Amino acid sequence: MQNKKKISQAAIVSYLFVAIAFLLFFLCIILFEDISVYKMRSTRACTTIENYTVEDIQDTSAPAGIQKEYRFTLADLTANEDILGFYLVHSYAEVYIDDELIYEFHPDPDNHFHTAVNSNWVTIPLYPKDTGKEVRVIVTPTYKSVAARKVQFQVGSNLQIFINQLKSDFPQLFLACLCILLGLLIMFVQLDLIFTRKSTVWNLFHLGNFAFLIGLWKISDTRFLPLMFPEHALTFGYIAIGMLFLAPIPLLLFYRDFLQWPWNLPIIIVSIVASCTAFVCLLMQLFNVVDFRESLICSHAIIILTILVTIYFVFSKRKSDKPDRKSNILNTAMIFLLIAGVIADLIKYYISGTSGGAVFTIATFVIFITVFFIMSLLNINKRGYTDAQTGLFNRNRWDYLVKSFNPVPDNVGVMMLDLNGLKKCNDIMGHDAGDRMIFNFSNILRNSISKSNTICRWGGDEFVVLVMDADKEKMEVCEQQILQACTTYNNSTEKPEINFASGYALSSEYPQKNLNELLVIADKQMYNNKRKWYEEHRKQ
Repeated sequence: MQNKKKISQAAIVSYLFVAIAFLLFFLCIILFEDISVYKMRSTRACTTIENYTVEDIQDTSAPAGIQKEYRFTLADLTANEDILGFYLVHSYAEVYIDDELIYEFHPDPDNHFHTAVNSNWVTIPLYPKDTGKEVRVIVTPTYKSVAARKVQFQVGSNLQIFINQLKSDFPQLFLACLCILLGLLIMFVQLDLIFTRKSTVWNLFHLGNFAFLIGLWKISDTRFLPLMFPEHALTFGYIAIGMLFLAPIPLLLFYRDFLQWPWNLPIIIVSIVASCTAFVCLLMQLFNVVDFRESLICSHAIIILTILVTIYFVFSKRKSDKPDRKSNILNTAMIFLLIAGVIADLIKYYISGTSGGAVFTIATFVIFITVFFIMSLLNINKRGYTDAQTGLFNRNRWDYLVKSFNPVPDNVGVMMLDLNGLKKCNDIMGHDAGDRMIFNFSNILRNSISKSNTICRWGGDEFVVLVMDADKEKMEVCEQQILQACTTYNNSTEKPEINFASGYALSSEYPQKNLNELLVIADKQMYNNKRKWYEEHRKQ
């Protein structure tokens, strides 16, 4: 048992370790790294350029062995249309106007952790005097995978380019922000449940952590953020890729807390492997061995492995927990929706070279996280008020009812029931037989008493029934129905035999009493009934 606990804790420790390592890396990027931009003009303060020529230039000194040279002529510039903007995907750039170098984009040579660049916006201020001049843009891709990408040039006001990109990215930005807020909410709820001792597992915290990381990934994987914060485009690119490495791990830990040992062992192992893989890729980035972009295949491999583990989780949960049919269908539907979103994102990436704009993917994540959050809260609430052995409400539920029915309505009845002969059954037939007696009696109560009333297992072999719209006749009918059901059960082949004692109290007869005080009265009547039963059986 101790080894099981250590292995399970290893998954948490490995994830915390790699998450802290990534956080420190991001802080170093923000504080110490830079993108060197050379400009000869000061910035002031949308038309897409269609007529341009592009030429591929073979260059063995270039990172991908090729450069692309774009040429076009500026026309009809005004004071209000003074920005040339274009978006680069993992490429260097030089911009010339009439052979005058006015812009140069490359990583700062003093950067410690990388030699490549991430995707970034280039915005060049234009003046009316530039009308009719030729623009030459030399783009140097840093990876062969982006060498075929075309650059779209726009001329217009900086504000208009900003607004156009915001409109384009708004669905993804909105869903990503929703995911981040949802993640923070879920983690806060989990902490509250832990501190108030309503839960002892951290599954919701892992779900919230997953939501938070997914939100960070998708909000960083937009063109809008580097347009807003051009000096931090490098950071956003690394955050987007880093979240891809980290996000599967809390999702796996979320699955782990749903399953009992040894069903969760494969999930624990995969989460440790994911943490180790992410950390190795981070080290390779730190020492300039392999850039994050080049190690994306490792994160995709972890994602595919997570998909396989997710499928395993679906079938393992059925075997280990045996949830009810409706819950099982909903769980399965949400998980396969999540898988569909992940697969769609991977397909989009390998077709277009980017996962940005994949709104369906983030939408599936939001739906998955929201549904499992609500289901988990309902399950926690259900577990808090449900007796594990019988499935009836427990004493916590009774305490809640006491607070709710204050003052007590004048038409409420409280019935106390206790099994007779349970100790003798345990002594002669064993505790398994005693447990069967309790369980079977709980089923008798469930089937004999109307669903409008509340049945609670008070403790041991004691049960409490709260009867609504009660009078003396209704309480006696209720007792008779239970007695008849027990007689029918005892006449069958089921063992052990079930006998019970009961007593009740009506709020109409004790108008000044609360539910607990009515329960005391019912309890005294029940013990009088029990004493008579034992006296009669001693004579026999």
